[in-house]
Amino acid sequence: MQDRRASDMMQGRNRTRSPNGRDSRGPSGQVECAFPPMSAGRASMAKGAAEPITDEMIYQAIYEAIVEHRLAPGAKLSQDELGEIFGVSKTRVRPILFRLAEQKIVTLEPNRGAFVAKPSLEEVRDVLAARLVVEEGIMRQVARNVTGGQIAELRALIDAERDARLAGESSRAHRLSGQFHMSLAEMTGNPVLVDLLRYLISRNAISIAMYQPNVGSCSLQGHSEIVDALAARDEERVVEVSLSHLRDIARSLDPAAVDSRRNSLRGAFMAR
Repeated sequence: MQDRRASDMMQGRNRTRSPNGRDSRGPSGQVECAFPPMSAGRASMAKGAAEPITDEMIYQAIYEAIVEHRLAPGAKLSQDELGEIFGVSKTRVRPILFRLAEQKIVTLEPNRGAFVAKPSLEEVRDVLAARLVVEEGIMRQVARNVTGGQIAELRALIDAERDARLAGESSRAHRLSGQFHMSLAEMTGNPVLVDLLRYLISRNAISIAMYQPNVGSCSLQGHSEIVDALAARDEERVVEVSLSHLRDIARSLDPAAVDSRRNSLRGAFMAR
């Protein structure tokens, strides 16, 4: 039963959905997920499967559980339990946790193990300050070259996120919110900018979970205003609205609202 559940989870989590609900991949073959897409081949974890689970798939599943807020800041990531969940030895889990630690979304504590990162408020503000610099450059480049098709794609993402919120599908809403910003970065055609923004959004996602536990995602109104400015081909307005959008996030951080959930590790991977 465990292998079957894990198989079902990985087959679902390894793919993402386009705004219309269908699974989709980006032009490079990367999985398009809201919070920093990571490449991972479609495979099953079931025993005897032709394509057994890979380390990349395990990494992707843990990564998404964190940035989609299914695992709260400070949650313990037991190597033994993760090994049981994915049907692998803990020796395979350990380097994956080290990789996540390098991205600053997991912390490793001597004699205690691995935990979802709990960034300080100062660190959170530093990440947002970096996003302001990076996203201004992205917005200027996109504003000068955006196509009608790309504007339609962005509007579809906003509509899909609105539907997810109304349906109470918080994980999907988080994915779509991040995907909006990642799609803008991808429109520059610059893979370095895409990777850099992916890194910043990953860290930002934990910040939102920790200091905005009752908010959860970016403002839909802010996203809509960005797209309206892009449609008007108004570069300065695009930048103004985009930076204001990020500053609103910074202003809404609440040190007193730290997320103190104690959710199940196994349950985080069963959630869809």
